[in-house]
Amino acid sequence: MKLILQHYLASLRERDELDAVIPDLLSQLGLNVYSKPGRGTRQDGVDVAAVGKLSDDTEKVYLFSIKAGDLTRGDWDGDALQSLRPSLNEILDSYIPTKLPAEHKDKPIVICLCFGGFVKEQVRSLVTNYVKNNTSKQITFEEWNGDKLADLIQEHFLREELLSPECQGVLRKSLALIDEPEVSHRHFVSLVTQLCSVEQPKDKLMAIRQIHLCLWIHFSWSRDANNVESTYLNAEVSLLHSWQIAKEELNKKSKAAQSIKETLNAVIGLYLDISSLFIEKTVFPLTTTPHAISVSVGGPSEVDVNLRLFDLLGRLSMIAIWNYSTLQKMTEDDHEARREVLVQLEKSTLAIVDMVKHNPTLNLPLKDDHAIDLTLALFPLLMRNETEQQIRRWIDEILDRAEFAIRANGKYPSILRSYAELLDHPTRSEDYFQEKTAASILYPMLGLAAQLINNSSLFAKLQTLKEKHLQHCNFQLWFPDESSENLLYTNSDLHGAALSDLDVKQPMQKFSELVFSECDHSNEFLELSAVQAGLWPIVLIACRYYRLPVPVHIFRDIYRETLEEND
Repeated sequence: MKLILQHYLASLRERDELDAVIPDLLSQLGLNVYSKPGRGTRQDGVDVAAVGKLSDDTEKVYLFSIKAGDLTRGDWDGDALQSLRPSLNEILDSYIPTKLPAEHKDKPIVICLCFGGFVKEQVRSLVTNYVKNNTSKQITFEEWNGDKLADLIQEHFLREELLSPECQGVLRKSLALIDEPEVSHRHFVSLVTQLCSVEQPKDKLMAIRQIHLCLWIHFSWSRDANNVESTYLNAEVSLLHSWQIAKEELNKKSKAAQSIKETLNAVIGLYLDISSLFIEKTVFPLTTTPHAISVSVGGPSEVDVNLRLFDLLGRLSMIAIWNYSTLQKMTEDDHEARREVLVQLEKSTLAIVDMVKHNPTLNLPLKDDHAIDLTLALFPLLMRNETEQQIRRWIDEILDRAEFAIRANGKYPSILRSYAELLDHPTRSEDYFQEKTAASILYPMLGLAAQLINNSSLFAKLQTLKEKHLQHCNFQLWFPDESSENLLYTNSDLHGAALSDLDVKQPMQKFSELVFSECDHSNEFLELSAVQAGLWPIVLIACRYYRLPVPVHIFRDIYRETLEEND
């Protein structure tokens, strides 16, 4: 395990990676971290500052200057802005005289040279002489290299009573099987589930910190292996389970609650980093080239391509949804930050448009639960007025192809989920057809989308499809119920309620009124803790990960705007 930790630490970048781990480690050591890495502020050489007792009974101030990887000659004194020696000089010349809090000025000060790797031999004498020349009665130096950090992490984050040898073994298996994403992810889920079996706030804080650390370790290894597939899934399950154990503590005023909130934000940030990296490498470069993503799947069957593309569509859509959610929380004064988020939102939304345009397999879902990914994609598209025609063409194509596949006994959308069954789908039997199309969340969602872009001809096409081929099919939508709050984020049991037997024979407006009036009477969605905390994308992550239908509550504002435009 120590070798795994050393490899992990050595691979971390300085900004937002190694400097994100150190504060949690110091807190776990019992120190009070009073300064953390920031952007846009002058740090005078100090990346992290803490005060407390470590090796003896004397309370000391610990000032960390953090660098990534091994300390080479260039990292020591090669770049005036990035090297370690200039940072140490700034601590001595500026931070300690002018920025050290007044209550700590008389305490012993330890300047910590912190890096994920080791000091290279060619620079060892330079470091030793610098430390010797600048050590005083009040100021001393310590070297926190990858070996020391690995020891501290193993002792304080992964110690046996908190991360059992069995859990450490599960983590090692997950890392060893990164090239087998499903198996690797299965082991990581087992690890997260065991870590989250806690009740006390202190134990919850430790569990979330450990989840954050284990996810970081997995991310660093998978990034080096150029295969972050399992890490993406790990990030989703880590965020969902972390929210499950943190949500009850977030409104409390205790110090532990504040620490839980900060660590949870770190998990959210890491999830966003992982998902962004995945989409940047896997999807964005290929969206504008016809069939490029479909060909890159490399599966032996059209089923492989279809399943993978809808999966990627859902992941890409979540990036856009998070960008939109972030934008909602910003004020008009945050000009620069808003502009950056708007650029990312535009990029991800247009990527959805291009992905659908250039990959025709997305015009016919093989599984009815592909409605989940389709619904996630519709949300950012509907938030952008310029994409209305693309939505119309997409829905029109889906309905046409579904109708043709049903008539020709092709691979029409079905309730099948098993890969093996999808390969054999369909058989020429009326009983088989009626059984595999017995219910649908896909078609009613397409009907709602027709309403949201105010296109009655699309709805009429859906009505014809229902009348000719799907009279037996139970059109339905899913709503959270009173049990969903406790079960949604871990999916530990069945929950939610279905609005069944939706009648699309009635006019489009009547159909939509029925659905959204049910939303108005079903307050359980609004009462979900993630929604109340302004983190409603977590609910959609749960839907994507556990394959739960997306609650149509997220479209209520769009629906009301449509009605106002038509008045």
